[in-house]
Amino acid sequence: MNQYKVKDIIHNTLHLKYLVHFFSTKKAEIKRVLYFFCLRYLVFVCVTILIIWGLKKVWYSLTDLTVFKVSPSTFSFQTPPWVTDRFSEYIKNIKTLNERYNMYENDLTQKIAEVYGEVALIKKVDSIKKIFPNTLSITLVLRKPAAVIKSGKNTYLVDDECILLPKEYYLLPNAEYDSPYIRGNRFSKLPLYGNTWDDKGIKAGVSLIKFLKANNIHNIFKILVVDVSNVCKRRSTGKSDIILWTENNTQIRWGCSSFCNEQNELSDEEKLQNLLSVARSEGTNLRQMEYIDVRWEKPVGKRWAKVDDLREER
Repeated sequence: MNQYKVKDIIHNTLHLKYLVHFFSTKKAEIKRVLYFFCLRYLVFVCVTILIIWGLKKVWYSLTDLTVFKVSPSTFSFQTPPWVTDRFSEYIKNIKTLNERYNMYENDLTQKIAEVYGEVALIKKVDSIKKIFPNTLSITLVLRKPAAVIKSGKNTYLVDDECILLPKEYYLLPNAEYDSPYIRGNRFSKLPLYGNTWDDKGIKAGVSLIKFLKANNIHNIFKILVVDVSNVCKRRSTGKSDIILWTENNTQIRWGCSSFCNEQNELSDEEKLQNLLSVARSEGTNLRQMEYIDVRWEKPVGKRWAKVDDLREER
């Protein structure tokens, strides 16, 4: 048994010596092969890097050509008829816009959208599309005036969200947004352009004007003024929160706005039906009426006193 173990040890020792001798004789050859392989790999990596660098240089050189540049000063816009020429010049020369943009610039459309999204005159950026080599197709949704606010001798413009708009960029008067103006005794502090005018009277007036215009009531009854002086003051004054004045100086006492949350208040639709019921007998010009009160289930009113009646009273 021990003889077999001795033979195995001798055999393994001889086999190991053979392997050591083989690798020692092939060492130089293995080094030469590894060196050649590493050299080829290094050359391949260097060539690849040079090719990538060269392609990037060529790409940047090509995309930096004038033909791939777009300048805001050359932007053209199809503007609606209710804005001035000054508007187009303004949105092409916004200070935060760069003088030139590369059509291949990363996030180009997003950068321009962010700039225009901060402009008070623009409600939203609907879309920006690249049209190569050097054109941008931009669709903007503009803020459109919904009402004129009169406070003392001053006039202001707001849109249907009560955002204050700069008057110099809009044509006044204009049939596109012609409507009664809103009047009040005292409004809250004037906001900066592009911010909401947070005043209950203005919000109530704009909301009512939207309702009147949707039903063309402002034209049918020739309403000139929406007076919001008493909005949310009914409890202390007993007066109608909102009064509409026609061109014949007739008062239409409309009552509370929905913002005041008055109980048992008729809806705008019900008040409108009351007004129309009066118009069936008095006509839409309401020339003979001093006032009409549509706040109640049955509207009430008062005619102007006739000259003969005044003489008899004297």
